[in-house]
Amino acid sequence: MNREEHVMKAKLRPEDIYSKQLSWLCIEPMLVSVRGRDMAAKTEIYRQLHEGQQALFLFYSYHNHTKSLAEFYWFSAYNIIEIKSWHGIKKGMHFFCIDEMVTVLDQIESLITDKNKVGEEWREVLAMDLEKDPILLQRTEVLYATYQTVAQAAIAHMNEMILQNQEMYLEVE
Repeated sequence: MNREEHVMKAKLRPEDIYSKQLSWLCIEPMLVSVRGRDMAAKTEIYRQLHEGQQALFLFYSYHNHTKSLAEFYWFSAYNIIEIKSWHGIKKGMHFFCIDEMVTVLDQIESLITDKNKVGEEWREVLAMDLEKDPILLQRTEVLYATYQTVAQAAIAHMNEMILQNQEMYLEVE
């Protein structure tokens, strides 16, 4: 059996190919399949994906948890400190040549590190941190606004790259 048959691809309807959510639709089945499961299950699926899909997997597993300012702050910290996926998210943005997003991710990492790293130790990160620290709140708001703008551009760019390499990501039903 050749390698091609083992590749996981999303099955899309023809009309989905020009959706503004194309990049999400290409990774949704993989992410949904591991929702609520442990890290081992998530890692197992992740390892079966090619580099472009891995980039989408990590991006959307983060991006889909940035719907509010508090969620953005807490989930950024969680990805940096707990599950250590931040480097992977940045690597994925490098893969798609989205340098602007890499820069924003670096700025988010600095924000989280400045606030929460004490020597070599991390303090517990709470969504309430924003309410208690006006400077942190202001810095986070500015970054969140930037992130949202850059994320929209990144998604449009990833959609375009997928359109140019459809056979890598999707099968049309």
